Amino acid sequence: MKGMTASPARRIALSGILAALSIGLLYVCCMTPLDLTAIMMTALITVLVVIETGSGYAWLFGAVTSALAVLLLPDKLYAIEYVMFGAAYPILKGYIEKLPKIPAFVIKIVMMDLMLLGCLLLGKFVFLAGDDYYSLDILTMVIGTAMFVLFDFTVTKCISFYVKVLRKKLKIRK
Repeated sequence: MKGMTASPARRIALSGILAALSIGLLYVCCMTPLDLTAIMMTALITVLVVIETGSGYAWLFGAVTSALAVLLLPDKLYAIEYVMFGAAYPILKGYIEKLPKIPAFVIKIVMMDLMLLGCLLLGKFVFLAGDDYYSLDILTMVIGTAMFVLFDFTVTKCISFYVKVLRKKLKIRK
């Protein structure tokens, strides 16, 4: 039996629905204290796109939602955070985790630190956010790295739960 998203039309439809959900969630949450929570939830949506449609559609999904986030969200710094952590990282995670565990972990940490540094530099020098909003210091990098490790672990557990439990209960086959 073919999967729920076997045809290109179904893959595009699923990607479109999930893109609308992601942008709506980002738009609502960028005006609340739940802004980073929304980025984490949209990262899970991106993971669903990767699992159900494949990485080709996921890259297209990431590009479209990133462009829409930059164009539509009132807070452009928040949009940049989404581009790096909500759109790009979940897709790259699949590629990185095909490597042995130790090199994969090191690559993830280095990539995360580079993405965090990119957000901090863009916030400070391009978008001219104040020091109280984006500070370039060791403590920010250490806390950001620790939060990323927790985020990555949580995403991995959610992926396992979705693949092993939810897909079977929803009778989604690939």
